[in-house]
Amino acid sequence: MSISLFILFELSFISLVSSDLLGTLVGNKQPDKNPEVLNAPCGPIRGNIYTFGTKIVDGYLGIPFAKPPIGELRYKKPVPFDKWTEPRDCYEYGPGCPQTGQFAGLTATKTCPFAEDNCLTLNVFAPRWTSSEFPNGLPVLVYIYGGGFEIGYTSYMEGYAMTGTIPQRDIVVVTMNYRLGPLGFLTVADGKANGNYGLWDQTLALQWVHDNIAAFGGDPNSVTLSGTSAGSASTDFLSLSPHSNGLFHRSISMSGTAFCNFAIRPQRVESQVGLEFAQFHGFKGNDSQNLLDWYRAQDAAKFKDVTGFKSTAAGVVPFVPNFDGDFFPKPFDILRKEAPKKDAMITVAEMESVGMSWYLSETILFAEPYSNFGKFVDETYGLDVTDYYEDVKKNLTSFYLGGVSPLDRNLTNKQVVDYVSDSVFNSGALDAVRSYAKYGNKAYFGSFNYFNKASTDIADMMQPFKAASHSSDFKYYFGSGVMTGFNPNDEEKKVMNIVGNMMANFVKYGDPNGKNKTKSWKPYNLTKPLMYYKIDYPISEMADNFQDGRLTIYDGINQNSKKYQEIVYGFAKLSKKVKFNKSTSG
Repeated sequence: MSISLFILFELSFISLVSSDLLGTLVGNKQPDKNPEVLNAPCGPIRGNIYTFGTKIVDGYLGIPFAKPPIGELRYKKPVPFDKWTEPRDCYEYGPGCPQTGQFAGLTATKTCPFAEDNCLTLNVFAPRWTSSEFPNGLPVLVYIYGGGFEIGYTSYMEGYAMTGTIPQRDIVVVTMNYRLGPLGFLTVADGKANGNYGLWDQTLALQWVHDNIAAFGGDPNSVTLSGTSAGSASTDFLSLSPHSNGLFHRSISMSGTAFCNFAIRPQRVESQVGLEFAQFHGFKGNDSQNLLDWYRAQDAAKFKDVTGFKSTAAGVVPFVPNFDGDFFPKPFDILRKEAPKKDAMITVAEMESVGMSWYLSETILFAEPYSNFGKFVDETYGLDVTDYYEDVKKNLTSFYLGGVSPLDRNLTNKQVVDYVSDSVFNSGALDAVRSYAKYGNKAYFGSFNYFNKASTDIADMMQPFKAASHSSDFKYYFGSGVMTGFNPNDEEKKVMNIVGNMMANFVKYGDPNGKNKTKSWKPYNLTKPLMYYKIDYPISEMADNFQDGRLTIYDGINQNSKKYQEIVYGFAKLSKKVKFNKSTSG
């Protein structure tokens, strides 16, 4: 299939790329440039001033944390940027890393340049005030953007909108760029290129935070890592890897975890993706070194050209992290067991995939969703996932469409939305929270269910089912949409206050309820496998029916998934016959 389901999720939260079409929380207010120099371990820098009445947040944009990943450093782990001695003006966001894949053109706006040679930069937003509650410095939130490991950049988080949210709650916020697509995740056989360079970029940025954040008023011993979508999966990856998990202390994963099947593959599978992509562009050799040389010789612009490319090995997204034996030296189950204990907050949206359906309403798949259901399964549970693909397809089709009339278009679409939401995001989220709880980590599991039915946002208005969708929670935490603006009404401002306090409480105390508050959001308990916290307005509350119990079918699928078993447990001990939960969807 030519359209990637996961990237359509990314489109669903991009909604309208041009923010000129939408209002923002603070309009087009621009920060003032601060001529004063801050002396940090990385070197002296100047930044912006974001003013909120008598309160000031200092913003330092485009701080380099790694040397340019070009030439011989392309397809290598990032190298720390050298310390500088002359003041560096950090008034503007650095360019985003080259965007790749089918929808790279949508992010190539005039407001954000892209360049390979100087994209590994980060941004620090630091309250100028101190707090007696945190004498060692303010807690720190590090955020990783999403985009299917193919698109995304830090400057879409509008400075004034963002600094008016989480930093106002006594928190230093850091955002980072990282390499994407083939530049960030190319894997070549025989150890010539082990991939995961984007994850190593994120790790080096965390090391920079550890070494430098005290100079900005932050506490290097109180760092929370967070992300959305692919950035959320990255957050969980970094929680597992021994190379990174000692550099932060809590994690917030919003719509993505290490257990989501879109997010990682065995190394041999991802190596095949890299070979097939090069062959698609004319590579004729079969030697690993020649293949790596070919990739090094290409202009980054070539990686946007994917029209007609479909890997036999890839599932939803072609270039993703891989189980490389280095960043992930052991299976996930062992890494979680051995990792430092971390409080975790893991959330999904009520109907993750509903935001994509209006994009697809005129495509072949959604034009005939009932007869094309198997093609949706092709995207998520192909031959690279299970030896029992035909059985999986048959059982999933029966599970979601059993008893549904082909003539009932509305119900069919609802079941397709549920399937894509479950298979891509929900099942992985539940697996992750179980993994955390299994090894004694305190994990808070929640679903963002708030949807403003009076919304004038075009994407919201066009959704066939009025429910929270993939990344629709982002604007309530950070004050602007993903690559769009946000003009909240009075009710939405109340929601922003509620969820902003939840996030801030978790960053500060490892508990979204706060330090001395009533514990309405309870940690996940393995004895109550469907328990979760329903985040809504006016009432948020605990519930015990996560996604109506549908996800039990994925336990059987994962028990017979060679990829899942290999990555999570280190071996593929598969049943001779696939067994599925006999309950039905809906």
